[in-house]
Amino acid sequence: MKEITLRQLEYFAAVAETQSVTEAARRCSVSQAAVSLALAQLEEAVGATLAIRRRGKGIALTAEGQAVATRARQVAEQIEGLASAVGQVHGELSGRLVIGVFRTLSMHAIPPLIDWFMRKHPQVQLDFLEGPGPEIQEAMLAGRAQLCVVYEAQLLPDCTGEVLRETKRQAVFSPEHPLAAQAKVSLAELARYPAMLMDEEPALQRTVAEFARAGVEPEVRWRSRSVQAIHNVVGRNLAYSLLMQPAAHSPEGRPLVFRPIDGDVPANSVMAALPSGVARSALVTEALSALRHYWGTNNDGAASP
Repeated sequence: MKEITLRQLEYFAAVAETQSVTEAARRCSVSQAAVSLALAQLEEAVGATLAIRRRGKGIALTAEGQAVATRARQVAEQIEGLASAVGQVHGELSGRLVIGVFRTLSMHAIPPLIDWFMRKHPQVQLDFLEGPGPEIQEAMLAGRAQLCVVYEAQLLPDCTGEVLRETKRQAVFSPEHPLAAQAKVSLAELARYPAMLMDEEPALQRTVAEFARAGVEPEVRWRSRSVQAIHNVVGRNLAYSLLMQPAAHSPEGRPLVFRPIDGDVPANSVMAALPSGVARSALVTEALSALRHYWGTNNDGAASP
């Protein structure tokens, strides 16, 4: 077997994560030609095709490529760990940290994390992977992220969760809505009016099940994956919605009113998800400190699935 270099593994790990030679080159701050050459040399060294180049569709890993990618990520993380270990002697952290964030939590999780690391650990390269809760956790379990921020209902069996904040859905209205003046509202009352709900699973399934247990069916007029769009529609008094703790105004500047739902509403806590049985690195531990600080001191909430 020909010699395998750390550089080849670093570039291949980036290709495996991004599924793109172009994006891998950007991430590693080298040319596309350098990444392509390293990939070809690595394939020659292991004696197998690791990736299939699809015109206009990026890179697809072969079975051999997936196995090598797992080892390449482990080596890359160990190398980054060496740099972090030296930095920790001087109270500094460095290396790359990828955090998966459920997309409706992005506006809440990403800004304070960036702020925290830029102020305290500017040598850390912080990247984010946004998407559906199960998808970003699967990426984490495959080694493409070290930590995820999701809701409790989304937590996968192979992940361990830490509660960052206990949350419950509330009804959100325009002040002009007939139910806005009530101290709390029932699902039966809500069922008489049009709703715009989060178009995320298990969001809709959970919502419909809650209404069914109350013996009613919601009038779901519209769905959206955008919290901002829902806020704007509610602010115009076109529908109510079921979201987390409040935003005072819609992005258009219209006031919003949040009311608790009468009855036993299940909690759906914001969670930090980690791979079960995996030791926490110094970077992950620091990210958890940042998230605990934010959700422990901030009363803003987010849309729940």
